[in-house]
Order: sequence, then structure tokens, then C-alpha cells
Amino acid sequence: MADNRLKAVHQSDLEGLLKSLGIYNSVRDNKEMCLFCRDIITEKTISAVFPFENSVCFCCGNPACCNALIDLESEEDDCG
Repeated sequence: MADNRLKAVHQSDLEGLLKSLGIYNSVRDNKEMCLFCRDIITEKTISAVFPFENSVCFCCGNPACCNALIDLESEEDDCG
């Protein structure tokens, strides 16, 4: 996840991605939240999975959260 390139994952491959990151069970058990609105993340509500501050983080499909993710990426680009 340290790679800064955007990668798309088809919905049918999402489970494999989550398992490869070691977070599938926590998503399945409703233990993960959107970094921005703090809503519970499910496999159906994940819009993005991304690294932030050495953690695997999530963004839900809420447009305000997606915009916040874009803004976060812009801030990181300005710093680095």
C-alpha cells in the first residue's frame, strides 16, 4: 500500500484485496469506519482503500467523503 499509484479493483476482486491486506475479517465484522464521516464500512459501501499515516484506511461512497479524500491527496502532493 505504500505505492502512490492509483489502482482500481473490480467489486468481484474486493474480497481478495481485503484478504491480501489482512483486513477482510474486520470489514466483514463491521469493525472498520470511513476515515472522514466515521460510518461503518461494509464491502458494499467501500469507495476507496488507501494508506494514511501507516494504516490502511477507508472512504465510503458519500460524495463529501470522496471529496475529502481528493483534498487529502492534494495536501499530500503539496507536502511531498
